Formats: sequence, structure tokens, C-alpha cells
Amino acid sequence: MYETTQVTYGEGTITVTMSSESATEVAAPEIRFGSYDNAARACFTAKELEAISAGEDAEVSFSFLMSDEIQDVSKLPLFEEAIEKESKELGALHYGVFFNVDASKVVGAEEPEALGSFYEDVEMQYDVPLFLVTGDREYFIMTEEMGACNLEQDIDVDADTLTVSAHDIGTTLLLYQTRNESLVPAKEKLQIKSQHLFAAGIIVLVFAWFLIDRRHRRARD
Repeated sequence: MYETTQVTYGEGTITVTMSSESATEVAAPEIRFGSYDNAARACFTAKELEAISAGEDAEVSFSFLMSDEIQDVSKLPLFEEAIEKESKELGALHYGVFFNVDASKVVGAEEPEALGSFYEDVEMQYDVPLFLVTGDREYFIMTEEMGACNLEQDIDVDADTLTVSAHDIGTTLLLYQTRNESLVPAKEKLQIKSQHLFAAGIIVLVFAWFLIDRRHRRARD
């Protein structure tokens, strides 16, 4: 996968490049941002955004290499320790695939700079590799950055996609769990996955109330 998206910011433009490759026989999945506007802004400091808004062009690139095994084996104990800790609260977690992630940014004529994290949380969407997709699985993303591994749970309801709110950029592991292995009550899971629907639900209710109120007023007139 190779994709380039341009985002306008003030008088400048931010070019976002996303690429994914596979070191295995399985094709790499598509990886994208929920909002490219939000993601592009989250890659730059306030000062850099001022320069872009004034007319400087900028670029940010993300490269994902999927593999069955971690490339930097020195990081493996960090993942093993974090998985063991999270499994005690969530239930058994199983290894899926690793992603070696490289990210960089550049503003104007400046030298490219490595990007290790976003300046605010960004929604990222992964297509789950087909060989890992079954209807009874939950998926997770664990990212290592500066010696710490952070776990993010899937916040969408589709069986073949994984959506997380990400902050760190680094070596990433896709994990999965069958539903009967989960230690999290089903009701609690439903609440977690329904958070992104609350705002839409409120808007629908307000609109419905408006229509009903308007109809009653017409009836009285």
C-alpha cells in the first residue's frame, strides 16, 4: 500500500504519505488515519504549524513493515512483560503480527526529523490481515516507545478492521483474543465500543425533539 494525501493548513500544505509492506508471504494490510486533517496537525509543534499556516509546505511520512517476528529482538522482553500484565486484567492475549514503524516530518527547507509520537491522540485504522480474521475475536494494538508498551483496544465494531486512538509511534504489535477468553464483562465492552456513537445519538435525539416540538406548535396554531 502506498498512499499520499494533501491537507491544507492556512496558506500552506501538509503532504501525508502512508506506506505498508510485508516481510511475509501475506500482503500487508491498509493502514490509514480516521481524519487526515487531525493527524497532519498532530505531527507538528505549535511553532511549526504557525510556519505552515504562513505559507511553508510540510511533509510527514509513515512506513509500516509487517512481519511475523519482531525486528529488534531487544524489545521483545518489553512486549512479553506488558502482555503478561495486561492478560491478568483482560484475559489471554495472543500474538498476531508486528509492525516496524518509521515516521518522519519536514517543514520547508529544514532537515527531516524523526517522529516518535503525536502531539495529541490520533485515530488510526488497520485492516486486520485476513488470516487473523474470525468472527469471535477482539483485537488490540500494543506500541513500544522509549521502553514503555501501551495497549489500545479496538473502538469499532467491524470484525475485519481495528481502530485505535494512538499517541505513540514505534514498534507495534497486533494482538487478538477470542471472546470466551475475555475477563472483561460483555456489558463493559459494549460501553467501551459505544463511546463513539454517543455524540451521534445525542444529535439524533435533539433533532427528533425539534421536529416533534415544531409539529405540536403547528397543531396549536
